[in-house]
Amino acid sequence: MSTEPGARRATSAHVWVATAGEQDIGPYRRAVAASRARLARWNPVDPDDLARSLPLQSRNRRTFLIHAARPEGEHDIVGKVNVSDAVRGRFESAALGYDAYDPYSGRGLFAEGLRLLLDLLFAPEDAGGMGLHRVQAAVQPGNVRSAGLLRSLGFQREGFSPRMLWLPGADGIQGWQDHDSYVVMADEWPAQPYPTPRYRAVVALVNGAPGSGASTLARQLAAELRVPLFSQDVVKSGQDGLWALLADSPVGAVVQSSFRSGDAGPVADGLRRCGLDPATVPEIWCFGDHDGACAPLGLGPRVALPGRPDLGRAELVRLALQVGAGLVPTSET
Repeated sequence: MSTEPGARRATSAHVWVATAGEQDIGPYRRAVAASRARLARWNPVDPDDLARSLPLQSRNRRTFLIHAARPEGEHDIVGKVNVSDAVRGRFESAALGYDAYDPYSGRGLFAEGLRLLLDLLFAPEDAGGMGLHRVQAAVQPGNVRSAGLLRSLGFQREGFSPRMLWLPGADGIQGWQDHDSYVVMADEWPAQPYPTPRYRAVVALVNGAPGSGASTLARQLAAELRVPLFSQDVVKSGQDGLWALLADSPVGAVVQSSFRSGDAGPVADGLRRCGLDPATVPEIWCFGDHDGACAPLGLGPRVALPGRPDLGRAELVRLALQVGAGLVPTSET
C-alpha cells in the first residue's frame, strides 16, 4: 500500500481509494444507475447525492470512493464510503455508510478497498489519515451479505438499535428499520477476520426457599440483564448441571436454586470451574419466615430481599445495573 501525506489516498494491487471530487460526479451517476435494482433493496438510490455532499466535506465528514485499477464498462467506481458524524476529543469515533456498485460487486474488490480505507481512517492526520480510534457501521439484520463483509474485516457486533433509520427493508417497504451495530478499533487493526465476539460475562446467584419468589425474581433479573436463566427448577441433574451450563455460556447467566447452608463449598467449586472468583459473584438472597434448610451462601457480595419481593420496575432495573457492574452492596438481614 502507498499513502501520500495529506492526500487521503491509498493504492493496492486491484483498487485505489481517494476522497471524492468534482471529477467523480459523472462516473458516480453511471455507477448508481447501473446498480439501482440491487441497491434499492436496502438503501435510497440517488445518483445526485455525491454532487450535493461535496460542498459539505470537512475534517469530520468525508466521502471516499473505491476505484478499480482495471476499469470495466462505463465507470471505474467499485464503491462509495461515507465517513460521517466524527466526534473528536475523547471519542475519536465515526460512522460508516457504504454501497458497492456493478459490475464490480461480488468480486472481493470492495472488501479490498475498505481495508485500504480503514488504514487511512486509523492513520494519524499528519500522515494523510483521519486519526480515528473507533469506526462503527450499522446494518439491517436481514442484510447478511453486508454484515458478513464487516465480520470478514474484523468488525464485531456491538449492539442492536430498534427502529433506527427510515429506509427500505428486506420487503422493499419504507419504514423505521432495526439495525445491528458493528465496530472495529484502531488498536485492533489490522484485525483478524471473523474474530470471536467479545462479551462481558455477567453472573449472579439467586437463592431462596421454594415459595420465596426467588424463581420469579431470577426470571425478571435475567430478562433485564439479557442473559440466560439457569434454574434448578428446570435443570434436574443437580448442581453439576447448573455449572456445566454456566461454563458454556459466553455471556454469563442468572443461576437460581434453593441453596442450603452446606452448599457454600460445592457452589464455590462450581464457580471456579467456570473460571469465576466466588468472592466476586453477587448473591440475591430472598429470605422469609420459612426458609428451612435454605441459607445465604456468603461467598460474594449479597443483597437480601424479603420473601416474594414485589420490586417495582425502578428497583428491578437498579438491581440489574448493580449486578451488571459488580456493585451489589452487601446487606445483612
